[in-house]
Amino acid sequence: MVRVLGETRRGSDSAGSWEAQLAAPSATLVGMVEGYGAYHEQSRAPVVRRELPEPRLVLVLSLASGLSLSRGCRSLSPDGPSAALVGVGQQPIVARHHGSQTVLEVRLSPLSAECLFGVPAGQLADQVVDLAELWGKGAIELVERAVVATVAERFDLVDDALAAHAEEGRPVDPVMQGVWNQLVDGQGAVTMGALREQTGWSERRLACMFREQSGLPPKVMSRLVRFQHAVALLRRPGHRSLASVALTCGYYDQAHLSREFRELADETPTEFMAGLRADTAGAEMATDVVVAPPDTNVQDGT
Repeated sequence: MVRVLGETRRGSDSAGSWEAQLAAPSATLVGMVEGYGAYHEQSRAPVVRRELPEPRLVLVLSLASGLSLSRGCRSLSPDGPSAALVGVGQQPIVARHHGSQTVLEVRLSPLSAECLFGVPAGQLADQVVDLAELWGKGAIELVERAVVATVAERFDLVDDALAAHAEEGRPVDPVMQGVWNQLVDGQGAVTMGALREQTGWSERRLACMFREQSGLPPKVMSRLVRFQHAVALLRRPGHRSLASVALTCGYYDQAHLSREFRELADETPTEFMAGLRADTAGAEMATDVVVAPPDTNVQDGT
């Protein structure tokens, strides 16, 4: 059964209002589904946001007016409620809506792709795919039922749909699961030698197998895991120096962190932080449960 986490978070400012609710998956899906998030936003003007690349799949159910998602030259711009699966990639996703959105997001391990959607993550890499292409009529029915459901019911509907596919899907390869766990547990600070030793495979075989099942080669996935760690630290309330974030996340120095931001986010860390301050709703809705107290009395770097 889905477990709702905490109370619904709400906020408002001169730009509009928002609310967010998080939930954990049922026991059946632990290890494949990382979590659920339900979001509603009313804005006084159209909104355009860049969602940074992540080392995970994201299933997005848009339950109100059309939400447009694009990555590079690939885009989905439905007129009404819809569902899309965003593959792992190294480019930001651009999300647009006309001033109102009601969304349910599911964060998934990339290794779950074949089990839950019938295709390995390698075929979804850098893609934004209409869920109906993978689930057919079932995707359309899920969206239609979710539109008229409560938030709690939406969590259960999506969880039940994923669990049903998991029962029929191909199980996750335990060797790949071990590699993935090592990357995540090490927050990207894992050598390829350690991964080869764990699998007993050659570097070439490891790279090919992992890319097929996760969407990216292990070196690139490790890079994204480390980048996600840095982004999570910068999102937390309080002040952290960029130098301390770089050190914590295993970058050589602050300049190394800044280069990674330019390449993966198309902006500097300072520009990213300025964007968070300018977009209160986006920053607050993207904030997960804080697991450590914020650092204080430390100035932002440049």
